[in-house]
Amino acid sequence: MAIFYSAATPGFFDDAIHADLPADAVAITAAHHRELLAAQAEGASIVADDRGKPRAHRPTVTIATRRAALIRAVKRQAARRIDAIAPIWRQLNDQRAPSEEGEARFAAIDAIRAASDAIEADIAAAAGDALATIDPAAHPLWPQD
Repeated sequence: MAIFYSAATPGFFDDAIHADLPADAVAITAAHHRELLAAQAEGASIVADDRGKPRAHRPTVTIATRRAALIRAVKRQAARRIDAIAPIWRQLNDQRAPSEEGEARFAAIDAIRAASDAIEADIAAAAGDALATIDPAAHPLWPQD
């Protein structure tokens, strides 16, 4: 059993499974195949070098890219927290039939939105090296449950 990589497809082939290999297929070791898949799982892409051999390409992460990823994570975290308090259907029902419980849910949602805005402002103002220390899920500005 041998593993091959084809830059034209781009994909991996196992000669025990694939009877016909692409013309540009090059053999790689099982260990190299595992390394490439692990790198891909961590966000790298697999590209061919000038000889057709596969290698992991890790995109350069700029400060702007890191900042944008953190802000997206904050928005996802806020949405998750809001949904845990009151999914959309509950919010709609609370608007149709106001109650003290509904008002309490809306107050909690407003607190999450305010925290999200404050965390995003922190991210926007943070120095590039400080971005690595920001954990959107465990940020201290989130309201306590």
